[in-house]
Amino acid sequence: MIPTHSSEKTNKRGIVVNHLGQLNEYDFTEPHRHDYFEFFFFQKGGGVHCIDFIEFKIHDNSVHIVAPGQVHQMKRELDSEGHVVLFELSAIRPQAPIENFLFEHICMDASELKPTFRLKSELKDVLNNRMQEIYDCAQKGSDLDKLRLINQMQLFCITCMEHEGIKGEAVSSDYLNFRRALKDNIKELKKVKEYAELLNFTERALNDIAKAHSGKSASEIIYNQVIIEAKRLLRTGISVKETAYALKFDDPGHFSKFFKNNTGSSPSDFQDYT
Repeated sequence: MIPTHSSEKTNKRGIVVNHLGQLNEYDFTEPHRHDYFEFFFFQKGGGVHCIDFIEFKIHDNSVHIVAPGQVHQMKRELDSEGHVVLFELSAIRPQAPIENFLFEHICMDASELKPTFRLKSELKDVLNNRMQEIYDCAQKGSDLDKLRLINQMQLFCITCMEHEGIKGEAVSSDYLNFRRALKDNIKELKKVKEYAELLNFTERALNDIAKAHSGKSASEIIYNQVIIEAKRLLRTGISVKETAYALKFDDPGHFSKFFKNNTGSSPSDFQDYT
């Protein structure tokens, strides 16, 4: 069973900051997910972090971004240390390039967009000071502290973007609209033709947009999104049949065939694997 955690503070557009020293409630022994962002900064690494069924090592001076809906499981070593910031996208009032950067993490799974950033060692003192200010501002909570908190979170995102060579240009709005439409409609729409019609493109134009940005066809992106949603559902404890119907497949047999063709294993084998 994969529980989904929510926070009253983030629901109220707040930013919550917690220190990760001794192992605490963030070191779940079971996979889980959230309906808000989690932004981890590890001053001292150790252990592994599984995000959408892929394991990432926890390095010193690294950032891990867990987007809403992603399944993750933290297995920190005893002496690892850092902070975690919980927030909804609107809480940090992002400029368009930052919003696109974060939204891509919502739209894409960890195999398509790596959610971890091992930052340069020369940035260690700067980032430690920045995270300490983020933590202090969150604890104080005055109006000016809230503004400083938002500003520092935006700067932290910009540091990650610079690390990835993102120069601030907005992602193609056509491609981003496709990914947003896919996220919102994946249960009902699974054909390139359907998304092309929804977005007022020809199928060829939508394929060109998808390939220009990702190197993949529109159908490959759609199928990949279906599979990641299926994997998340299968690990919630519901049956293969219930998963098939939740994703609006008319026939569980069709769903099982689709899943195996795209992953190499049956849904039940994936569900049983731990």
